[in-house]
Amino acid sequence: MSESDWFQGEYNFLGLPAELTQRQRARAWVLPVPYDATTSYAPGTRRGPAAILAASREVEQYDREFDCEPAVAFGVHTLPPLRAELQSPEAMIERVAGAVTGLLRGKPAPELLVVLGGEHSISAGVARGLAQAHGARDLVAVQVDAHADLRDEYEGSRFSHACAARRILEHCPVFQIGIRNISLEEEAFRRRSRRVQTVFAGARNYLPQLRRFVRGKRVYLTVDVDGLDAAIMPATGTPEPGGLSWAELLDIVRVVAREARAVPVADVVELSPVAGLHGPDFLAARLVYEIMKQVLMRKE
Repeated sequence: MSESDWFQGEYNFLGLPAELTQRQRARAWVLPVPYDATTSYAPGTRRGPAAILAASREVEQYDREFDCEPAVAFGVHTLPPLRAELQSPEAMIERVAGAVTGLLRGKPAPELLVVLGGEHSISAGVARGLAQAHGARDLVAVQVDAHADLRDEYEGSRFSHACAARRILEHCPVFQIGIRNISLEEEAFRRRSRRVQTVFAGARNYLPQLRRFVRGKRVYLTVDVDGLDAAIMPATGTPEPGGLSWAELLDIVRVVAREARAVPVADVVELSPVAGLHGPDFLAARLVYEIMKQVLMRKE
């Protein structure tokens, strides 16, 4: 037995062996962003990335749809957590943007970068970084969320979690799904904007509309876990009654993966772990793996 056999392996997404996690080998990369500064109800999203990584080690890697272990086929590299910038929300968004730009422009670079939040405000930085790295031409965003997040400013900041979609719109059009909480200001903006399409909770037969929106485009997929039904996702800072089922969310992911020209970046945000309640953490980890599988295995 060698000395290397004495120690536990790297704490990475899915608990993969080292040969599947190297930058040069892995097609999917994971960037944890433990940030929680503008939450307006219950804090705790800074613990979300670590909870997802821990739960992912219990996720079965075999997939019946693809009849293989997809993670073995594409590999996953887990980056160290991004250090929080607490000077201001705007400074943190710039840090996220810089990190995303640098990773996507680097050599090697991921085919799919998955960002783990953290509160939803970080998505403004993710969108900015993606646009800076590859340009905004043919770029669109799909947002799963309970909240419209279309405020131009909230509690004194234009970079609050309540402004995430409004800031993403500065870089690309947005297709929202699962919305069930919206302010008068946001509704007025939504009605006059040509760059945002909103599917409210309870709507049916919206997948053809989604297909048309993403077909042939580069898609940034941002999933706020409160877009799910609170019965299966109670561990979030701003829960709302109702919401999407697990099956509905997977249908959305499949449509995006099948119809998009590329999905270079996705994020899963707003998990706020509850002590002793492991189901939501595991769901979020499964979701990350499902996004990876659908995006990368469709390109095989």
